[in-house]
Amino acid sequence: MKGRDRNARCWCGSELKYKKCHLARDAQKPENLWNAVSANKKAFSERTCFARDVGLGPCEGKIIRAHSVSRGPNLNRIAVDGHVLTYQVDPRLKRTNGSLINIKEVGINQASAFYGFCGLHDRVLFSCLENEIFAATPLQCLTVAYRTISRELYGKDASAHLRTTLHGADKGRSLSDQFLFQAKLSEISLGNEAARRELRATFDCLTSALVHRQVNLISSMIIEFDGQLPFMFAGAWSPLTDFYGRQLQDVCSDQLLEQIIVSSFAAESRAIVCISWREIEGAPGRIVAEQISMLPSEEQASAVLQFVVKHIENIFFNPDWYRDLEETHKKHLQYLAEDGLDFMGSPPSALIRREIGFDLPPSLSVTWQ
Repeated sequence: MKGRDRNARCWCGSELKYKKCHLARDAQKPENLWNAVSANKKAFSERTCFARDVGLGPCEGKIIRAHSVSRGPNLNRIAVDGHVLTYQVDPRLKRTNGSLINIKEVGINQASAFYGFCGLHDRVLFSCLENEIFAATPLQCLTVAYRTISRELYGKDASAHLRTTLHGADKGRSLSDQFLFQAKLSEISLGNEAARRELRATFDCLTSALVHRQVNLISSMIIEFDGQLPFMFAGAWSPLTDFYGRQLQDVCSDQLLEQIIVSSFAAESRAIVCISWREIEGAPGRIVAEQISMLPSEEQASAVLQFVVKHIENIFFNPDWYRDLEETHKKHLQYLAEDGLDFMGSPPSALIRREIGFDLPPSLSVTWQ
């Protein structure tokens, strides 16, 4: 960097002058990365109502802790002493066992929670999910898709701070390491912003559909199982590949990617999985749903479990069921979950193993909404 203009914009893209940014950074004291952890925790505690000023009525009451997986009718079904298991990302684990995740116990009050709605909107908008048995009515399918997308957008909004928060994490490193670190940080930021745009577009569509009661804006496939499932989930992602790993969408395309939205529900003696997508020609969600529906009935629950673990983090397990799994089954689920930690925007590549059954109930029916 000899002879570089000290007053020019820094090469890292921070918009600061070079002398105020990366000049002599290799000689600076490394930052405490726990500051980033604290900032991240604060970002995921921000309170906002996604239904404010969008035509769904005025807000009322405080912003509450909403649950994208319903606590009473669903999480309670799989909880043991009020607790469930979920995967936790912890970079410190990489030093000890080579993995980035472990399984941890959480209370159902904290599971799947986010501060995304005021008390009134949470109570009114989601009454058909919280106070009624899930019967896969068009309104229920639209409502759960809206709530799930809201949580995903909340998470991407909360992650927007990472580039600023971690910008100084390369202090004390060599110049080449600084270049690599800032390049990775830029990739992560660009990927997060792209996901925010895509989720925002879908969120706006679903919001408009709720306002105008256009329940047919999305389509859904409903799988009913002959017994309870020992896991619950709700999430959405932009599928780049189908169930068998073949390309569905091009991440390099200028077009916004479409999402697939998944959620599960419990009834007295059965379980329901809802897979939804925005109804457009060639919708990736429909392609994936059709592939799952064509599997033998005894394989569908295992396929859904593996597919969801691979692509979303908002999944919770019955503690007794998970602890009784064979170690090979646990390792495979953890492998899928870690493969889905897609910090650089590349699609997960882990294969779903159809031969693993996980001792789950067969499906009774598959219906289309």
